[in-house]
Amino acid sequence: LLLLLSLSLIASCIYSPPVRCCTIKSNCSMCDYGVSTQLHGWLFRPADLNACRKRANQEARKYLAESKDGDKSTIPFYKFASGLSQRIKDGKEDGMDVDAPELTSQGHPYLEPEEEALLVTFYVAKIPSLLGPFAQNAYLRREVKVTATAAALFRRFFLSNSVMLHDPKHILVAAAFMATKVEDCMTQAHHLEEGTKLMNSPVTQAEILKAEYPFLGGINCDLLCFHPYKAVLALTEDLRTFLKTRKGRILATFATGEDRPIIGQDLSPMHNAARALVDDAVVSDIPFLYSPGQIGLAALMVANDQINKPEVPKIDLLGYIEHRFEEQEHETVKGQVIALGEMLKELKEGKYGCGNHKVDLQMLKGVHKKLKKCRNGEKKKKKRKAEPKEGEPESKKAKTA
Repeated sequence: LLLLLSLSLIASCIYSPPVRCCTIKSNCSMCDYGVSTQLHGWLFRPADLNACRKRANQEARKYLAESKDGDKSTIPFYKFASGLSQRIKDGKEDGMDVDAPELTSQGHPYLEPEEEALLVTFYVAKIPSLLGPFAQNAYLRREVKVTATAAALFRRFFLSNSVMLHDPKHILVAAAFMATKVEDCMTQAHHLEEGTKLMNSPVTQAEILKAEYPFLGGINCDLLCFHPYKAVLALTEDLRTFLKTRKGRILATFATGEDRPIIGQDLSPMHNAARALVDDAVVSDIPFLYSPGQIGLAALMVANDQINKPEVPKIDLLGYIEHRFEEQEHETVKGQVIALGEMLKELKEGKYGCGNHKVDLQMLKGVHKKLKKCRNGEKKKKKRKAEPKEGEPESKKAKTA
C-alpha cells in the first residue's frame, strides 16, 4: 500500500492532468495535487513571477500617489497572482502593466520590485523562529510542514501586494496564524504575540486579527499547500524497496566495494540531507516554479551527490528514473530534475529568494529606510530637544540638549 501511495504521489506531483479545481466532486479528491489550486493557480514561469511583483509594486505606487494625505483607512489588497499562468494560457489576461509615478509627493523614490523582494526574503526566513520545530516560544513548536505552509502563504500574498501598503511583519504573523488552522494544529493569537516579543519584533493580537482579512483576500483564499517533505519520504521508501529487487541492486554501490543488499539505515543520510535542502527550498521562490514531487526528487539527487562517506551507498537515481517512470517521460524527468538540482545547490548562495543564507543586511537596512520615506503619511518624528535649565554652563546646556 505504501509503495502504491508513493508512486501515486510522485506521478501526481510531476505530471498532472489539466483538470480545474471546480471539477472536484468527492471529498477524497480535495487533497489530490493534480486538481489543487497550488498546481493550477500558483505555479509560474520566472517571467510571470517577475511580472506579478512589478504589478504589485505599480499598484502600490498608484494608490499611494492618489490617496489623500496618507489616508490608510481603506488600504486595498490584490489577488491577481492567483491563477495568472492559467489566464495567460487561456488568453484571458489583458496585461500586467499599470501606470504609476516614480516619486512620492515629497520627491522620495518608491521601492523597486527587487527591493521589495529582498524585504520579503528577509521576513520569510524569520518564520522558523516564530513557528515550527525550532520556534522560540515553546507553545508555537509545530511540525516543519506548518512552517512551510506559513512561508508559502506569506509569499503568495506578496506576489499580488506590496510591502509599501501592507506591513510584512503583520502579514507574516497572520500567515503563521492561518497555517496553524490549515494544518489542523491551531494556536492562540496571544502565543503569537508572545513569540514576536521574543524575536524583538512585537506584533499585538489586534494587529494580527486585523491583518487576517486582507491576507485571506490577497491569496484568494487558496489555503491548501503541498510540500516536498512527503515526496522525499515517499521516494526514499520506494527506493528502499526497489533497491532490494534484482533490477534495483545494480543501482546501489559502496565506495568500499562492498556487495550487499541495501538495509533501512543506508538511505537515512541521503533522506536527512534532502530534507535539509527542502528546508531552504520552501522559503524560496522554487515552490512557485516546480512541483513538490520535482523538488523532492531533485533534493534526493543533490544529497546523493554531496554525501561522500564510504559507508553510505551511492544511488544511480537517473537509472532509478528509467525504471520507475514511463519510457516516453525519461528524458523530460531527467532534464527537469538535473536543472532543478543545480538551482537547489545555489540556495546556499542566497539565490532564488532563499533568506536562510547570505542576506545582504547592509542593503536591507537601506531598503528599510527607503520604505519609511516612501510610505505616504509616515513622517519621521523629530525628537524634541530638552530645554536647558537656568544657571547651567553653556557646555552642560549643549550636552543636555
